Amino acid sequence: MGWLGSLVVIILTSIVGIVWYFVHLIAQGFTVQYKDEQDFVSDQLRGLLGVDDIQPSSYRPTVEPEYLSGIVDLIETSINGLWLAQFLYMILLLFLFFLVVDIWFIEYPFSFIFNAIIGATIVMLFAYYVTATNSKSLTRALIQSQFSKEESFGYMYQCGFAIVSLLFSLLFGMYVLMYYFNVAVWGGDMKKEEYEKVSILMIGFLMGMILGGFIYREGISMMCRSMKTASFGLIRADLNLSVGNNNISQLTRLAYMVSQQAGNTIVNFLDTGFVLVFLCCAVSQIAINSPEVLDSKNRSAFILGPIYLVCIGYLGSIVCYFLKTMCADQETGSFAALNVRWQVIIAALISFIIHVSFPFSFLIDKFTLKGENTKDIDFEGKSDMHACWCYLLGLIFNVLHISLFEWYTSHGCPNVRNMGLATSDRILPMNLIYSNYLGDLFSAIPTILMFLLISIVYSIEGFAGLLFAASGYISLFIIYGVIFFIGCNSSDSYKLTCFAHFISDVQGKIFQIYWEAKNYMVFLKATNAGTAFLVSIGIIGAQLYQYPTALNSLFVKNEGFLGLFIGFSIMFVCRGINIWGIINVAKSYFIFQPSNEAEGKLNYLKDIRIIEFTKFKYTHSMLYVAYNILFVTIMILMFGSILGHAGSVAIMIGACIATFLIQYTGLIKGTTLENSRVYNEIQDNRKDHHYLMYVSGDTYACATEESNACPLLPYLIYVFCLLISCQKHFAKAEK
Repeated sequence: MGWLGSLVVIILTSIVGIVWYFVHLIAQGFTVQYKDEQDFVSDQLRGLLGVDDIQPSSYRPTVEPEYLSGIVDLIETSINGLWLAQFLYMILLLFLFFLVVDIWFIEYPFSFIFNAIIGATIVMLFAYYVTATNSKSLTRALIQSQFSKEESFGYMYQCGFAIVSLLFSLLFGMYVLMYYFNVAVWGGDMKKEEYEKVSILMIGFLMGMILGGFIYREGISMMCRSMKTASFGLIRADLNLSVGNNNISQLTRLAYMVSQQAGNTIVNFLDTGFVLVFLCCAVSQIAINSPEVLDSKNRSAFILGPIYLVCIGYLGSIVCYFLKTMCADQETGSFAALNVRWQVIIAALISFIIHVSFPFSFLIDKFTLKGENTKDIDFEGKSDMHACWCYLLGLIFNVLHISLFEWYTSHGCPNVRNMGLATSDRILPMNLIYSNYLGDLFSAIPTILMFLLISIVYSIEGFAGLLFAASGYISLFIIYGVIFFIGCNSSDSYKLTCFAHFISDVQGKIFQIYWEAKNYMVFLKATNAGTAFLVSIGIIGAQLYQYPTALNSLFVKNEGFLGLFIGFSIMFVCRGINIWGIINVAKSYFIFQPSNEAEGKLNYLKDIRIIEFTKFKYTHSMLYVAYNILFVTIMILMFGSILGHAGSVAIMIGACIATFLIQYTGLIKGTTLENSRVYNEIQDNRKDHHYLMYVSGDTYACATEESNACPLLPYLIYVFCLLISCQKHFAKAEK
């Protein structure tokens, strides 16, 4: 298969992904039911709300289907109500970036900002569709549960697969279109100078995605995590999320549900999208330094190689999709567990078989990476067989990594189980200390394995091998994304059953899915973190090839040491600003406002206060996001101009290592806190307090996992994009 065959595979799979998503919407009746959602939900849910199971002190409206449909409609309305504010913030951010950075530090300001606008628009479209689809899927998962948990699980799987297909198709499809557009308009003869411009413009596309992500991802994330943190006080005060509790305002309960529904899927799926496009841009940066690639007719296929590899993996995921029910089991523990584990194993095997069947024909037979200091850093390219080995190693190490993360945060691990048994409000500081210990201890082995992978693939194919390994490492993101969506949807749906007093049979079925799927949500987060690290090292290598800075002489200069310190500091300060923002936003959250009897009535859901409250909290959260953006931008531009190229590469290295360590440690200690109490309470058969255990376990982890780990990936990629885009300006300043 030549370069044309690779392009055909990319185009076809992108079309299949978009068609798959919209066919799913039509099949589920979404396009029809958007107009009369409340009536539809009311008709479907009448049999799922049991009058006999309601406590005498509970409000009567909680058993009425109209009440529940009103809640779901309010959740969607509240998030969609942010659309205009988000759009205006995005326009303002792009304009300020153009005035402050683009004109002064980037050689091609107008074409760069054009690509950035396209990237930001793609993020806006994806965020809109995810919000709409996710809000509707809450009730539809419950409707399917009246038949069996397998039906509900299957629906969540279908919905998750459709959303991940949309993410994959939108990002890759638009990236390919923008690549060929930039080549046609600005590529010229595609010599090194022209192609260098094209590669910078594709960085502009990624920069636009990150800037849009600050609005649609980071703003929502900050708002959600602050509400989640505030709910800790709610749990300590009342130990009850039900509508019948007179000490918690209904506005508080609804705001908590809105925050959880909005945040999880958008945040982590966009992180996956950022990492995928980051990988594509890294290949462009590497290819600048290879005259064989730039002179080859197979040039475009080589540059789009990661997209081709992921597309082949997507075809394997489709095969896996049709096999998803083969491990269905009636037992609670084994049903979701077998499905999850078999999905991962079979997806990995199918991916390997397909990639063996479809050889790496997009590669140049022999390519050489030539840098300014060829004696020190030049590394001759190897055959396509070596590239295939790098890809396979990335796939194998990813499966090893996620298995370790799953074990280190699961109830089966004795240390996690012991911590859960000791969990209580009275000794919370002890649990936090113990979780920090587990995070530091258990992150050691995955970190060692990651550096082992880097050493192996570098010895095979240099820095280019890291990018092939990254392609293999993230190749199962479709399956991980589906599993992550199942965890999010089942947990949000379960909270809805507790809030609206569903019959115990429905609660039990939803909880059985959530009980197993929740722990596997760490798969996607760990994969995003590991892939970002591999790609970052590859880009650092590309910078070393392109400019006269040798790696072995980098840290004998003052610029290198100072740059390394600055890179470390930027990431840790970003983390600190996030935590500071969460605490301040949570403090102003009125969780102790007493409710009154009127708040239990149906007409309360028509009140606009929750919508206005969500807008206010989002604006408050964006203030701290602005602090982070301003800090990172000023630090990068200032020290990049002072330290020159050598210092810029050192900043990349410092930021990369700091983010990697924070991500791995934060994910382990946070997920451990999140899961331990839930697992042990269920082990003790106290199932009548599921809602208490769920929220209590989550709130222990919110400041650890979400605040320390999740927000850093966009800022890391932003640092790299800014340094690469302004590199010529920094090099001139150095001279």
